[in-house]
Amino acid sequence: MHIQELALDTRQLAPQKAFYSATLGLPLVEQTADSFTVQAGTTRLRFQETEQDVLYHIAFTIPHKGFHEAKRWVQTRVPLLLKNGEDELFFAGLNARSFYFCDPAGNILEYIVHYGLDQEMEGAAFVLHVSEIGLPVEDVPAFAALLLQQFAIKPYGGTVSEHFAFLGDIFGQLVVVKVGRPWLPTETVPAVIAPVGLTIRGQREQQVQLLPYPYTIWVTQRAV
Repeated sequence: MHIQELALDTRQLAPQKAFYSATLGLPLVEQTADSFTVQAGTTRLRFQETEQDVLYHIAFTIPHKGFHEAKRWVQTRVPLLLKNGEDELFFAGLNARSFYFCDPAGNILEYIVHYGLDQEMEGAAFVLHVSEIGLPVEDVPAFAALLLQQFAIKPYGGTVSEHFAFLGDIFGQLVVVKVGRPWLPTETVPAVIAPVGLTIRGQREQQVQLLPYPYTIWVTQRAV
């Protein structure tokens, strides 16, 4: 699943723009009075200003050969988040390794390497593409079944449980969690519902609003 565009909300437009474009070094490709867009590797990441409180989990895939260099580079700019005193996590079921940090709005960001990902291309500021977006819901199995039926998005690296489902493939994943479940690596930052607009590549063009949630998925046959 290739995430081509990701549209999110923010109450802190100016600090977010400075963080993503200057601190993380992602190219600023578009801006208006109430939004901005950065190029996160092959993914366009857009933030729209809102008056509502929102919080997201976003993961960016980086080249596995550059994991430690990227980690050192990021931690000179922002503190890393810890889990049991460790500042990186290895996921055996995915053959992947991550480190985490926050943006100025408190969103949980993750830089992740997938050791099974071949033919990696270098991206700006280490980033290859956005690979995960969290989608909190009330009924995880029902929502996972809907995604399977509507988009043929299947579980990846594990099974669907009552509280968690990791759906997609090595290129991109939807992290479907029970509302209120803490986001890794924290035990105190609960998953909340917030607007998400997602454009992915697929075989059949469509747009689906995943009611009752403020989640919209566009499927396109062409590269954006």
